[in-house]
Amino acid sequence: MNIENIVREKAAGGANTSSEIVQIIHAYSDGKINDEEITVWLKAVYDNDMTDEEMLSVVEAMVTSGERLDFSHLEKVVVDKHSTGGVGDKVSLIIAPILAACGLAVPMISGRSLGHTGGTLDKLQSIPGYRIDLSLEEFRRTVEMVGLSLSGQTSEICPADRKMYTLRDKTGTVASTPLICGSIMSKKIAEGIEVLAMNITVGNGAFMKTVEKAKTLGKQLKMAGEQFGVSTNIVYSRMDQPLGREAGLWNEIQESVSCLKGEGEPDLMAVVTALAEPVLKHASVKNPLSAIEKTISSGSAMAKLEEMIETHDGDPSSLHNGDTFHTPPFEKTVEAERSGVVRFMDTEKIGWAVNSVTVFDEKLGRRIDPSGGVRFEIKLGEEVESGGALAVCHGSDKETVSRACRQIKSAVKIEDSPFRPEDVII
Repeated sequence: MNIENIVREKAAGGANTSSEIVQIIHAYSDGKINDEEITVWLKAVYDNDMTDEEMLSVVEAMVTSGERLDFSHLEKVVVDKHSTGGVGDKVSLIIAPILAACGLAVPMISGRSLGHTGGTLDKLQSIPGYRIDLSLEEFRRTVEMVGLSLSGQTSEICPADRKMYTLRDKTGTVASTPLICGSIMSKKIAEGIEVLAMNITVGNGAFMKTVEKAKTLGKQLKMAGEQFGVSTNIVYSRMDQPLGREAGLWNEIQESVSCLKGEGEPDLMAVVTALAEPVLKHASVKNPLSAIEKTISSGSAMAKLEEMIETHDGDPSSLHNGDTFHTPPFEKTVEAERSGVVRFMDTEKIGWAVNSVTVFDEKLGRRIDPSGGVRFEIKLGEEVESGGALAVCHGSDKETVSRACRQIKSAVKIEDSPFRPEDVII
């Protein structure tokens, strides 16, 4: 393999062959080429895009770099859900137990925060005792016993993606559509699923800033799904403000619990329902909307979440005593400078502020602070008085919390005229 030729071809705007793509990705996964060498190729892909055939080769390379699970013996519809990310997006924590309570099997390999977006794995890690590093066999067994498992990527599943996922964040190549598609679909295909509920977020707080770009990704995801036998249902949703009221780690776990108790915010539950309904129809569940509601009213979805947490060595009782865990040492209110209606929120900027109090330290680099987070008291279209609370920031470091408050304050625009935000589902 001549890496320089492969990179040169891509940098010149040409297309790499399937063999070349598989070779270079496998070589990186196996340690035969280093971060610097693969970064040059990643940036060439980011700058020059890829053909559909190249994108499918990326998926193939990722999948074949490791093992592939098989749950066909369960005689259940095997499903996963994925989102392209956002701020306050805790949908996975809500939809997974709902689907499991409806009789589906949900093997979900989750990721950490990427760029300004939050990560399900970081949120799960805030649950006392919860193990995010199950072995492949433990992951398989949990899905078989409980019906769902939310865990981190094992060394056996798509090791090439696991390695490249972190590097993309460091090298500014996160927003490449074919790389996003390759990363998402390879893990889902390797999980052994037959149905994927895919949420593509669109807006100023998403990687896809326009509907057009989102639909380009959606087309590629569906194509990859068809190629590898995964039925892919796509929901496009707006990410022009945080989803729900909470953004962070432990506070998002608590909001997820509220949703499973029937107290969810309308925009958050709209996304959950839009994603779950077509999957349940695929699984021949009668009256999907009623089935979703029944898992919440009966407590069966909550019971599934608790059972999974216990199987992951976590403390399920912590879910119902949220205030006694991860109490933030510092808390500060973001106050409105004037009265009026919230007309705009720079959600990407808000996301960076949230991540600064939860998963990233300017001096120490990556770290997890479960006490960190933001509660949004006011959302788009809502009125606020001068000096009223827009949001409340909290965490373990006073200076970082204060800085996050300033960032969030500068990200919110208040005007006089009434404003009705568009529906969260596009």
